[in-house]
Amino acid sequence: MQKLVDEMRELGRKQATMMRDKARDRAMKRKEEYLGARVPRELKEAVIAHANKLGIPVSILIRNILEDAFDVREGRSPDAPAKDGSDTPEELRFPQVIGWEEIRLNRAMKCAGCGAEMARGSSVMLGLSGPGEDHVILCGKCK
Repeated sequence: MQKLVDEMRELGRKQATMMRDKARDRAMKRKEEYLGARVPRELKEAVIAHANKLGIPVSILIRNILEDAFDVREGRSPDAPAKDGSDTPEELRFPQVIGWEEIRLNRAMKCAGCGAEMARGSSVMLGLSGPGEDHVILCGKCK
């Protein structure tokens, strides 16, 4: 009797996995079709390949690219000029930081600014510090 129960459970797991995979494939196809609506095929394929290489969804890659292109940061207008000679919030909050560099995470980490979990492949700001001081990593909202 137990053998029959185990077989039925295994069949149920396989069916659930198959249904989940089909749903995921349909969702990805919809996303790819949406991307392809106004984008040349070669560009669409390059975007999808790059997202797969980074291990992130295409939508996240596109959002990161758009944020970078327009330098959009939370609470700041992309058209607003920087105030010359004034400290940025990062300089005030992280005085040990010598400079900032945008990087892509190779592993998941927590943001030093807000504590949010940042996924592998996310575009983040790395605050470089002097010898003996910890580096600072900020998420997209805090950078």
